[in-house]
Amino acid sequence: MKRPLLAAIAGLTLAAAADAAPSYAVLSLVGDKLDIVTYQPVTGSQLDSNSHTTLAMPQDELDIAALRSINRSLKAAAPDAQVALLAASTAADFEGQERMFGGNHVTLPPEIDAAVHREGVATLVLVTKHQGEAHLQAWNDKLGSGRIGGLGFYVDGNKWLRNRDTNLSSQGYVAPFVYVDVALVDVASGMVTRHTTIEAGRVVDSTRGTEGGNAWEALSAAQKVAMLTNLLTEQLRAAMPPLLAGAQR
Repeated sequence: MKRPLLAAIAGLTLAAAADAAPSYAVLSLVGDKLDIVTYQPVTGSQLDSNSHTTLAMPQDELDIAALRSINRSLKAAAPDAQVALLAASTAADFEGQERMFGGNHVTLPPEIDAAVHREGVATLVLVTKHQGEAHLQAWNDKLGSGRIGGLGFYVDGNKWLRNRDTNLSSQGYVAPFVYVDVALVDVASGMVTRHTTIEAGRVVDSTRGTEGGNAWEALSAAQKVAMLTNLLTEQLRAAMPPLLAGAQR
């Protein structure tokens, strides 16, 4: 599906107050599709037996939410910074992200690389998908198994949970998750100067939604997107200040 042209998003760019101010381009490549992971129990196997279903996102709302969150962090760290927020133009721009990285060097696809250089900035803040073991927060416990990545939802329709606030028990849960890497890249050299990984997931038991609904149907589509958006933005808000610490000299 065609996505908006790779360009600075109107209304979201901060003007530079001085030539010496830090300058950034920000690009998020995580919101094109969701990974819907359904738990599949297997006895005596170390393999990931979970089923994975890809759900395409027709709009840029998750990537734009990431850009806005990072923009706020950059503005807080350096109010006079020049910030260009970029959006990917085609579905192909989101593919093969693992091939962009070779050691500490990043090789961007030609279209993206050209767009970043046109902005004349010193640093690229690049958000990409990360793969890792499922560790989903459920009150004082961690749930989930197998590997998950990017943005999505982990669904387990079997496990019984007790809500510590209501003391009600329910079978099954859904957990929005955010598994992403955030890198600061020196545009001139293509080298990663700072990097952080976010692995966050939050369990929502089936009592949160319609009575009698299963774990996935307990939340509406709008509620799912809102929960995932909130988790993404809050995790980026927490990750950016330490990532930026010491970046401006």
